[in-house]
Amino acid sequence: MAEYPSLSIDRFDRDNLLAKAFFLSHCHKDHMKGLKAPALQRRLECSLKLRLYCSPVTKEILLTSSKYKFWENYIAAIEVETPTQISLVDEAAGKKEDILVTLLPAGHCPGSVMFLFEGMGGTVLYTGDFRLASGEAARLEWLHSGGRVKDISTVYLDTTFCDPRFYQIPSREECLNGIMQLVGSWVTLSPYHVVWLNCKAAYGYEYLFTNLSEEFSIQVHLNKLDMFKNMPEILHHVTTDRMTQIHACRHPKEDYFVRANRLPCGNIAADGTPLRIISIKPSTMWFAERIKRANVIVR
Repeated sequence: MAEYPSLSIDRFDRDNLLAKAFFLSHCHKDHMKGLKAPALQRRLECSLKLRLYCSPVTKEILLTSSKYKFWENYIAAIEVETPTQISLVDEAAGKKEDILVTLLPAGHCPGSVMFLFEGMGGTVLYTGDFRLASGEAARLEWLHSGGRVKDISTVYLDTTFCDPRFYQIPSREECLNGIMQLVGSWVTLSPYHVVWLNCKAAYGYEYLFTNLSEEFSIQVHLNKLDMFKNMPEILHHVTTDRMTQIHACRHPKEDYFVRANRLPCGNIAADGTPLRIISIKPSTMWFAERIKRANVIVR
């Protein structure tokens, strides 16, 4: 980041090892390169001031993995929408620079945030991966001052779908409604009709899980729940009990299980009756690759 070159955001290797502060927008692997590397661990052990800043939920998720346990004493969780002053310390020269950091909800997955930096380098917004519906940015209080948008000098914008060809990306509500109709038409046929949600990432689909669970009073099967142990609003809707009709369990050989009409967890009916399984693959990228408008649900 040119305005604040001593910060490292969502990248933790090479020249970023020299940063005076680290920031993590969310816990998806493409934003965590170098975060568990021995070189970074050694850098932390040699510093008294170096910290990783993130949201409380991101901290919770990160530390559920043993690979990142060494971060435990070096993470400073900042509450969302709470402007917080931090000091960037040059430990060799004894100098420091204070900046104001505000975490803004990004709507991408649990714990995901945007970072608003304010200081001598100007006002800078780093979005990371975000998903905001039309009009939501206008309601973000800390992007505004005196009734108008703050004078933001630079925006570092995630541009995954910033392409005029991607003219049709359905809203989250449209997608949810389509999936709810499909799931409802299947699981109500019999207890042997089962849905498998073929989810690409380890987390980020909790909005879907909780809404399906609430609608059909069926918990969603996952391989493990440890990342949600302090998130009762999610934990109530998921389970490790395989005897359920909605699954989002994962296996590296997903295609094999679809062809074999089996669930990754290997669940079968208690009485031996063959399960009838449909697979639903939630995908924003699928719509981005269409050259003409498509239905929200494509069979």
